[in-house]
Amino acid sequence: MRQPFVYLLLFLLSATACSKENKEKNSGPPKAFFDLRGYIQGEAERLSKAQPKVIKRISIDGQQEEHTFDSLDYKKELAIFSRSDINKTSWFDKYQVDSTFQDGQLKQVTYTSKDKGLKTNLMEVQYDQGAVSAIHIRNATENQVADVHQEMFYRPKKGYSLASGQSTVLSKEKDVRVEVEFLEF
Repeated sequence: MRQPFVYLLLFLLSATACSKENKEKNSGPPKAFFDLRGYIQGEAERLSKAQPKVIKRISIDGQQEEHTFDSLDYKKELAIFSRSDINKTSWFDKYQVDSTFQDGQLKQVTYTSKDKGLKTNLMEVQYDQGAVSAIHIRNATENQVADVHQEMFYRPKKGYSLASGQSTVLSKEKDVRVEVEFLEF
């Protein structure tokens, strides 16, 4: 009599554990938009392993510098892209989504903000044979003290760039541009 009870108890415990494990894997909000944060984390890991040689160009108000690096901290370098992730449940109705197909294949998905108060106004994700080939993001924050505008591009095997303009009530406009070009891949 005792053995069937032990088997039943083990069966119930294992079924509960599997059920809980599956719920944990599938927990969280559904992804309605492109998972920019997840994609950029994956790219940072890929680049950290590959460590391609790069040229980094920086321009601040026209003053330019150029350096060649054998390695970069891609988690830090690409964090600015992750901060433009629009995949939030509360924003599902705040973006218009348009998709472009060519010969039955997805070529581009464009997310355009319907709400002027959101930082990320535009995100375009381009595809080539099912893989991301380019990401374009346009951010803007405007208030009584400052206006900040950013234009960012990420190309998986080529590099990334950022152009940022900032003007404040008390100072002249500041223009910052950063471009990183992958030399080896």
